[in-house]
Amino acid sequence: MSEYKKFSQELCDENDQVAKEVAVDYLQWTGHYKLDTPLSEQEELYKKQDFEITLISKSKKVTIEVERKKVWTKMCAWQGWPTIDVPARKNESEADLFIMVNKDCNTIAVTTMKNVLESKVSSKKTIYTESEDFFNVELNKFKFYCKNEGFWKKI
Repeated sequence: MSEYKKFSQELCDENDQVAKEVAVDYLQWTGHYKLDTPLSEQEELYKKQDFEITLISKSKKVTIEVERKKVWTKMCAWQGWPTIDVPARKNESEADLFIMVNKDCNTIAVTTMKNVLESKVSSKKTIYTESEDFFNVELNKFKFYCKNEGFWKKI
């Protein structure tokens, strides 16, 4: 039987805001997005999305789900696992894009939330749970970027 990691305010405080800021920094750096409403003024839509940003070319709001993966310790490279495992508790997300941020907040993996939700699911033991379900998203579904000396580059 699968279980979900219990919500921890301490972990949220440690990871949520910084991951959102990294995602916004990357998205605005592309020149395709702009943040119309500061993160601090956006309502947290628990389980639905983390924030929204405007796709400039279409004047359209795009919703983002972001997660910091602290066991991803490599900089400018994927950690080496065969898939990117996204907690199945994200199955209620209505976001357009999913962005995974590494421990040091300098490397990211970007894909559509649709790619996440359509991936196969498996269960594994974590430091928080005995048996938690994860979407096992294939690496080729992601684009990886690294921030070095103030600039993001594709890796």
